[in-house]
Amino acid sequence: MKDDDLRADRDELEHYRPRSQKREKSLVLQIALGVFLGGLALWLVQLAASSLMAKLMLGTLTFGG
Repeated sequence: MKDDDLRADRDELEHYRPRSQKREKSLVLQIALGVFLGGLALWLVQLAASSLMAKLMLGTLTFGG
């Protein structure tokens, strides 16, 4: 084949650049932020549900005014 030497040039390691650490740190930060915001959202839902349950148990919840 006439293009055999092109593949050898592509496989040389002198053109290899290691992956930057920025992407990996970014992924870790995204996961940490997602876990934090998910926990915050669950806590707010639990707070609203317990508040509603307390109002129902005390009989202070009124519908329609």
